[in-house]
Amino acid sequence: MAKMLTAGLLAMLACAVGPIFSTAMANEDVAAPQWTPEEQAVIDAVSNGPIGIEDDFDAWASGFTDTWSYWRIGAAEIRERDAHMRRVKDYIDGGARVVAYEMTPVDVVVRGTAALLRLNATETIEEAGGETVVVQYSSAAFLIKEGGVWRIEASNLFYPPSDDE
Repeated sequence: MAKMLTAGLLAMLACAVGPIFSTAMANEDVAAPQWTPEEQAVIDAVSNGPIGIEDDFDAWASGFTDTWSYWRIGAAEIRERDAHMRRVKDYIDGGARVVAYEMTPVDVVVRGTAALLRLNATETIEEAGGETVVVQYSSAAFLIKEGGVWRIEASNLFYPPSDDE
């Protein structure tokens, strides 16, 4: 039960990062894309992921709109912002911290004040007990530009099976 709870909390933290996938799954033979300045601004809005979340949770959470929601692909329902943020904050307040985050954008589509960012990410989390956990995921994040700032409106995440599953 504790292992399932930990896995669920890790998944919660990963999904909140927004937007986000596994760099190990990227094809290294493919040339790096050249992003437009607007596309790069969208990427930059999520490039730090949850790094620093334990120092300033509210600053991290401000990267998400008030109506943001998260859907773990395959789940029966979405998770609303307030419930998700509360669970992530409890996890961080319990002593977990993100020690590394790598994000590789796959595609960015910008249309005015709306954008879709698809990416792969890897988070390394140090649990309160000292255990290190690596979470890899792929994400599609819908962002909107409010007051000149890109913020995440919705996130869909997929967690690829690990090699030992």
